[in-house]
Amino acid sequence: MQWLTMAAYALPELFGLGIALALLMTSARPGSGRKFGMIGIALMLGTALAGLGVSILQTLWIRNADGNLQDTLTLLTVVRVTLNVVSMAGLVTVVWGLCRATHETQPH
Repeated sequence: MQWLTMAAYALPELFGLGIALALLMTSARPGSGRKFGMIGIALMLGTALAGLGVSILQTLWIRNADGNLQDTLTLLTVVRVTLNVVSMAGLVTVVWGLCRATHETQPH
């Protein structure tokens, strides 16, 4: 049941990113803006899925813990911070792609 709860918390973000990726693939004009947008969304989608995996792994480690969890929780914190940095890079890439797309469509 706990895993379903974790999945339920992750679903809105996963759905939103999936819809954004589908929109970029089907509705955006080909070009560098679309490419950067798709790369950014893919990074964010990958980190969201990895974050869900880390949450499940954390639950398993805590459930099966036989002593000191300090090192394990420290490692998981480092992994989560790394995932957040990658997700931030994905967001910046999406915005960069948006900026490139708007510059490509402006008359010169």
